[in-house]
This record gives sequence, C-alpha cells and structure tokens, in this order.
Amino acid sequence: MEWPVILALILVIPIILFPAVFVWYLNVGGFYVAIKEGRLKVSEPVIRAMRLGLIVAVPVSAYALLIWFFLGNFGWQVALVVALVLPIVLFVPVLVWVAIVSGLYQVARDTLRRRAAAAHRRRVARVAEEAAIREVARGGL
Repeated sequence: MEWPVILALILVIPIILFPAVFVWYLNVGGFYVAIKEGRLKVSEPVIRAMRLGLIVAVPVSAYALLIWFFLGNFGWQVALVVALVLPIVLFVPVLVWVAIVSGLYQVARDTLRRRAAAAHRRRVARVAEEAAIREVARGGL
C-alpha cells in the first residue's frame, strides 16, 4: 500500500467509526442505566457474562485487526511472528495494568462506601438532634 492510502485510512477510519462507537456507547449505557435503576430485570449471571464479553471482545478484536493488518501488508510470516510474539511481550504489562486498575477500583469503591456511611451517620445525627430540640422546646426534658 502506498503512503497516501495509509494516511487516508488513518484519517478516515476514526471519522467513520466515531458515530458507530457513539451509538454503541449510548445503547450499552442505556441498558446499564435501565438495569441499575431496576427498570430492566436481568439476572446477575447475564450481567457477568456481558461484562466478561466486553472485557474480552475489545482486546481480541484489536489483536485480530493487528494480525490482519500485518498479514495484508507484510505477508503471513510477519503476521505469524507478530501473532506469537505480541502476547508474550504484552503479558507482563497487561498483568500489571490489571492489578493497578483493580486496586484503583477497590480503593474508589471503598472510599465511596465510607463517604456514604459517613453521610448517613450525619443525617441520623441531625434527625436525632432535631427531635431532641423539639422535645426541649415542648418542655419535655
């Protein structure tokens, strides 16, 4: 392939894919909100399967696209080497990334839970304080 064709593909593919990805994002986001709010009843195994499918589908499709690109431009020998070497080279960085992301997720989740619990305690204390003030105002204490 000549460089102008590659440049044109690099410039045009994001323009073509952006609307498709945006519509996909809106659809999946709508399903997620509907499930979260309880308007759409989906069992937990189905949600886990959807999450796992999305987690696996994106990297596998990028990997397949990369192999297809090398196969079309450099031949089957280079595509085979890339297909074998790429997972070996990326294994450790992916494990580190997963560990960091899962750790950050757990930290964020725990922080949000602590904030929600603290806010709940403040609300309960405020209600109790208001009840005590009303009781004192009536002359009960």
